[in-house]
Amino acid sequence: MLKLLLSGYSETHQKEELYLHDALRKAESEDDFKSICTVLGKSGGLFCVPTLMAFAKEKNANKANAAIDTLVQIRERVIEHDNPDMKDFFSPTFWQPRWIGTKDSFISYVACIAGIFDKEDPFDGDNLDETAEKLMCEIQVDLYPHETFRELRLCSPGWEAKEDFVNLLTEIESDTLMQNMLLDLTIKKSPEALYEENMINMRCDYLLTRLNFHVDYHTLHYLLKVAEQLNRPTKNTD
Repeated sequence: MLKLLLSGYSETHQKEELYLHDALRKAESEDDFKSICTVLGKSGGLFCVPTLMAFAKEKNANKANAAIDTLVQIRERVIEHDNPDMKDFFSPTFWQPRWIGTKDSFISYVACIAGIFDKEDPFDGDNLDETAEKLMCEIQVDLYPHETFRELRLCSPGWEAKEDFVNLLTEIESDTLMQNMLLDLTIKKSPEALYEENMINMRCDYLLTRLNFHVDYHTLHYLLKVAEQLNRPTKNTD
């Protein structure tokens, strides 16, 4: 899988395929959706999988079936026989987001995403609660002993967003610095770093497709990617 992900898109069709991913999300006509799926089924690569996997769960049966058929075609073209990693790659559970960070970090995660809906006051309680409910429809989050996000938010006096947001700003600065450094063709990411970045980007593709927020996809994708830094297990200080 690492080899296939590192090769990525065909360089001659990279921009066209990325365009089709966005077009698939924006397609309102079933005929347009099926036409795009037909093209991806014939020439799409592994990077199509998370977006198609998201549509495979679509309530619209025609879109879901078209996405599933396209996944079958891609799998038959790219899978390496007897490769267990590739078997997982085409499993719906592989793409199901899970929250492994702290509950307080999840509140900060929600606040980060909520900012796209209310830039003036992203910490507005109603905006946070509404955004959280949408996110929790797609992300497995254990709120126990709380039953709702609102209850978690109101019963978390220790939640401190400042440190989380400072860390996110640091991540953005590091990412910007790295992108500038990569403009120097003598500097390249390691295969492991490139693989990890590809996986993060694809998981964001899956989630933003499932969320179906009517916002700019590129902005939301970047927010999801940066906010994912909050989804880390608690460090054991013992």
